[in-house]
Amino acid sequence: MPAKAPAKFAKKTASKATQQSSQRGRMVRILTTQERVADMRAFGQEQGSSKAAALSFLQRAGIVTPTGKLTKPFRAA
Repeated sequence: MPAKAPAKFAKKTASKATQQSSQRGRMVRILTTQERVADMRAFGQEQGSSKAAALSFLQRAGIVTPTGKLTKPFRAA
């Protein structure tokens, strides 16, 4: 018996009523592509606004130490 081809799912656009998703007990608004790009650009501007803000972000991401040196996974061999 030949295998059936997988069923294709119809692409549905989310209605405004389903534009929010619950994530661990809090509501998260689903962003459109344009909204997400604008949000990411604003975040980049905010993080790059000063050396202290950029260093703080890199520390939280685990890329640099509190002294500003690269952590082991990011050092050149």
